[in-house]
Amino acid sequence: MIYFSIIIPVYQDADRLHKLLKALDKQTLDVNYWEVVIVNNDSKNPLSIEVDFMFSWQIIQETTPGSYVARNTGIEVAKGKILAFIDADCIPDENWILNAYKYFERDINREIGVLTGSVPLFFKNVNSLSPTEVYEKYTGFTTEAYAREGHAITANWFSYKDVIEEFGGFNAALKSNGDSDLSGKISSKYKIVYKEDIIVNHPARYHTEDLVNKYRRLLGGAYTRRFQENKWSFTPHVLNFILRRYRFSLKKFFTVPINESWAIFKVCTAINLGAVQEYFNLIRGGETKR
Repeated sequence: MIYFSIIIPVYQDADRLHKLLKALDKQTLDVNYWEVVIVNNDSKNPLSIEVDFMFSWQIIQETTPGSYVARNTGIEVAKGKILAFIDADCIPDENWILNAYKYFERDINREIGVLTGSVPLFFKNVNSLSPTEVYEKYTGFTTEAYAREGHAITANWFSYKDVIEEFGGFNAALKSNGDSDLSGKISSKYKIVYKEDIIVNHPARYHTEDLVNKYRRLLGGAYTRRFQENKWSFTPHVLNFILRRYRFSLKKFFTVPINESWAIFKVCTAINLGAVQEYFNLIRGGETKR
């Protein structure tokens, strides 16, 4: 019997976690085949869930900040042969686990390192997008191309537990890029498999501040993984990051409606200002953005 453990790290996001759990309660695979492990990564506030669900679930605590250390804690207690990772703000398709079950059932030769799929965005009001949602509309997750490059994201990820353990789990020192880091290692030996019917819906960010923080985390992850030993080599990386944002923005003035192109330009400017702030924070020895 194939048994799944769905691991969900959560940090001060109880409302959206509840929506995710309600979506999991509608999954079409029998609940006897899976469990949910929620990892509360908030050291100050306990997490409680007062609703009963059909599936088996538990809440555990991880006080060390970081979603990857939280996922590692979830892995330790997971009972499943297959681990599934999803973010607390996401909404899976109702056949998400069932379709994954079918692919692992056929994987007789144990070739799957990571099974991943589509991560379409959804918006608060599709008829009235915020500037940040406009930006996200044109920069959404390209998980299929990412899988071809040997990578996956933890918003939509299935792996054998022993494969994750073989590579030591996620790098707990990272606040970002941990999924890229681990999936890249796994792809050196196993396949990163993309399937269209493995679907997790992800909310577009609404506020520019949230998007700026995302990119600051990404830069922090890159710094920790690649530049910490030679911090000044981080300079061209950040300059290239800034130039790519502006190149992207300028191209949109010729390809999308003017109101959207201006929105993208403003958001790119905010992202780049955040990148400069994070650059100086990191080279001065500050902590990476959470």
